[in-house]
Amino acid sequence: MFASEFNKNLKKVLISYKKDAEEAFKSANYVCEIIKKNGIDAAVKPSMGITAADIENIGLVVVCGGDGTLLITFGKIFPLEVPIIGIDFGKLGFLVEVSESLREAAIKRVFDGSLEFNPRMALDIEVIRDGKPIAKFVSLNEATVAREKSIHARIIDLTVHVNDIWLNDFRADGLIIATPTGSTAYSLSAGGPIVQPDIDAFILTPICPHTLTNRPVIINPCELKIKIVPQARNIFISADGRDGMKLCDNDEIIIKKHPSKIYLSSSLSLNYWDILRSKLNW
Repeated sequence: MFASEFNKNLKKVLISYKKDAEEAFKSANYVCEIIKKNGIDAAVKPSMGITAADIENIGLVVVCGGDGTLLITFGKIFPLEVPIIGIDFGKLGFLVEVSESLREAAIKRVFDGSLEFNPRMALDIEVIRDGKPIAKFVSLNEATVAREKSIHARIIDLTVHVNDIWLNDFRADGLIIATPTGSTAYSLSAGGPIVQPDIDAFILTPICPHTLTNRPVIINPCELKIKIVPQARNIFISADGRDGMKLCDNDEIIIKKHPSKIYLSSSLSLNYWDILRSKLNW
């Protein structure tokens, strides 16, 4: 998707930044000035402070920060299918691909229509208790079901079905269900594979499995059902490291591919493999 496909109707831009990061704040205001000079309304907000009123009628989002800032912003605007430009101020940016030195060039390419945005899939997550939905989340990187962090290393038991077909009973510290976008995040640190981000897939990565043959599995997007086997454990679910919620025995988590997509700007100078080699020091 190129900027030319949406910028003809572009009326308002939201610029988010990492709270208490002075350089990111300055960059956000600089970008705001450039956009306003092109006759487009723009507003600067800290990612944590974005409200429903801020996203009304927006046609573009610019994020000044790291991957964490982008994930927070994503959680505030989704499921709006609004393109996002990520300007990198983080330590290991896989999602924010535009360097600060190229921020002005990226904005220029928005207005000439040549900036490219790549679609990424997201997860639609629902928690079912006693047959009734009690909570919903979305995630760009992953959903994690795991025990409460403590000094005691206690495993948990989870039963997993794929489209109502039993896959496995996992005994582990937890289970990560990642998107290809999230394959280079928590899933990777837990031993999961790197998956090209433009592929639609679920990556199931057990965390420190009790059985060594329980390895990561890549499957087509489906209806994934995870059931909490009764046990004396404090188990939580989180989406992209946020929205933590305590689960009860026999709770079920239903995960599907979300019908909406998110569109992230591509780097102006590097392809995905260049970024991968650079970030992982290959």
